[in-house]
Amino acid sequence: MSELSGTLNALWDGLRLSVVYWWAWLPIVLGVVAYKAWLESNRAQFISKIHWVMLELIPPAEVPYASPKAAENIFSGLHATYAGKPGTKWKAQFFLGKVPVWFSFEIISDGGETHFFIRCEDKQRNLVEALVFAQYPDAEIREVPDYVLNMPEKFDPAQFDAFGAELEFTKEHAYPIKSYLEFEEAGGKDEYQRLDPIAPLLETMSALRPGEHLWLQFLIRATGDDWTIDGKKIVDKLKGKKEKPRKPAFLWLFEIIDSLVGIAKEEKKEEKEAEFNLQKLTAAERKVLEQVEFKLAKLAFKTGIRVLYTANPESFNGARVPSVIGMFKQLYYTNMNTFKPSVLTKDKGILKWIFPSDIGFFAGGKILKKKKKMYEAYRRRMFPRNKGKEMFCILNTEELATLWHLPGLNVKAPLMPRVQAKKGQPPAILPTRPHA
Repeated sequence: MSELSGTLNALWDGLRLSVVYWWAWLPIVLGVVAYKAWLESNRAQFISKIHWVMLELIPPAEVPYASPKAAENIFSGLHATYAGKPGTKWKAQFFLGKVPVWFSFEIISDGGETHFFIRCEDKQRNLVEALVFAQYPDAEIREVPDYVLNMPEKFDPAQFDAFGAELEFTKEHAYPIKSYLEFEEAGGKDEYQRLDPIAPLLETMSALRPGEHLWLQFLIRATGDDWTIDGKKIVDKLKGKKEKPRKPAFLWLFEIIDSLVGIAKEEKKEEKEAEFNLQKLTAAERKVLEQVEFKLAKLAFKTGIRVLYTANPESFNGARVPSVIGMFKQLYYTNMNTFKPSVLTKDKGILKWIFPSDIGFFAGGKILKKKKKMYEAYRRRMFPRNKGKEMFCILNTEELATLWHLPGLNVKAPLMPRVQAKKGQPPAILPTRPHA
């Protein structure tokens, strides 16, 4: 009882002091809130002035197998848009609300007809087209109106229903997913028999009926190598190396003395122990270590993944989105990485545990709010956010190419348009009309 009384007295004293000295802490709190609101306002204004273009990519018709390696080269080229660490241009960010450029790579199906899109800033259009034609010379690129404009601007449950999800990793960013290289090895040398990791997705999309819309977007922003610092710690952990505890800065003098009396011998001994532990790794542990190191060695992007399904009430099929999420499961090893839904447009409400139906208070209102938010976020192509923080996965170019690439003829999606005729240059001897 005395401990409880002491705790209550301490809380009361703290509350009393905070009220008495409000003039010391309140301006700081209000200043931080005002700064964040002002910064968000500047960012919103900056983003609203960006001129976006929507480019549709139509796969070539005569390619038996289009290796995702071509798409990997595209993503590698797009990494040139990386502008350095955010702190290097703090004035533009602070005063103008400038944000790093990002792209949206999308695969969508409207009533079973599948399309591939890239949404980019108008300034980056030439770069995108050059990279795509360099890897897919027989493909076709054309600027088209944004397909989301065919739907109402706001989510209206009276007109259509929706179900969506935003995905995140189950493990740290350094752990990779299964890449297209393993699918190619499993398919053999025959180009028509090679497996394509997005084939199940395209088959699911081709099964949609009129009135159904299934949209998948990958929002990517180039990142530097800061994220590899944590990845290297994971590598050391997999090798059996113990993380050295950080020592206080004032102990530098003692470290110099230790180095003079033989600490180097101690470090060599630790290195031998670590090397010995590395030889004890199993085949599965060694594979994980290799895959993590390979991922860290490639260029990477911060990636937001969002899938949205909308349909007329009479055509709505709630199993469509879980089918797409299931496609991501084929990229999974139990000892490496995969995706899981971080945000879903469903909710069981408050105090669900007291009801036999497991549906609590305000469930309907919370679900409607999530659907509206997901629908608006998809249309605006904004990075997913969870609890106020930006949510993303860090994928390298190989992983992105696994998830988004133009398929070859080995993918038999029936309603996917393809280029039907090659475009050629006019002959050099073609006569020209003289100027008047």
